[in-house]
Amino acid sequence: MTHEHRLFIRKSLNGRFNDVIQKLEEELVKVGFGLITEVDMSKKLEEKLNVKVNPYRILGFCNPKFAYEAILENNDIGVFLPCTIVVKKLDNSMVEVVTANPALFMEMLNNDKLNSMADEVENILKLVFEKLK
Repeated sequence: MTHEHRLFIRKSLNGRFNDVIQKLEEELVKVGFGLITEVDMSKKLEEKLNVKVNPYRILGFCNPKFAYEAILENNDIGVFLPCTIVVKKLDNSMVEVVTANPALFMEMLNNDKLNSMADEVENILKLVFEKLK
């Protein structure tokens, strides 16, 4: 397995951009995550640089239980919160959903409790991505 492959969790699918975002949010809510931040990068880039790019949204999702436990374990962990998921339109019918693999980042901190939580979050995100159709 390449480092690049472990760094990201991704799924490409046929679908409408906004429908994929809605389905992603629905599936994450089912497993205790809520949307807390949203940045429409394509809109911001158009406003600031007058450039056109395919729809590109950065979504921040958080599970309060995991966030609380992680902050108690390491008060600097907020630099990794919330879980950032990018939804980007690839072409007329393809949309890609990508997130960083939390387990890989937590390995750097050498903390067994954080590693265990990150492994659990990784598995949840992979299951959510699998449900996107």
